[in-house]
Amino acid sequence: MTLSELQEMATLKGFTHHFNAHGNHVTCDGKDMNYPAEDLTIIDSQSVDQGTDPGDDATLYMIEARDGTRGTLIVPSSFYTDHDKAELVDHLQRQER
Repeated sequence: MTLSELQEMATLKGFTHHFNAHGNHVTCDGKDMNYPAEDLTIIDSQSVDQGTDPGDDATLYMIEARDGTRGTLIVPSSFYTDHDKAELVDHLQRQER
């Protein structure tokens, strides 16, 4: 499955917004909202591994905010990962335990 196919699948599941990580919170396109990490839950995640170019590998996180807003956060794999995205995902995964 390609990243665009994963995005389409997430949209069909109701994850219609796109989240961007900024420190310990996310912003949401289409809404003038900032969500602290404590208000977010990872519902599901799917990874893409194309095998030939590590720059094509990514994980799509389907995230729900406490107010019901559902969106995705795309995190490139390996050395392409944005520090804020990696920190946010680590924080959210620790909250699940």
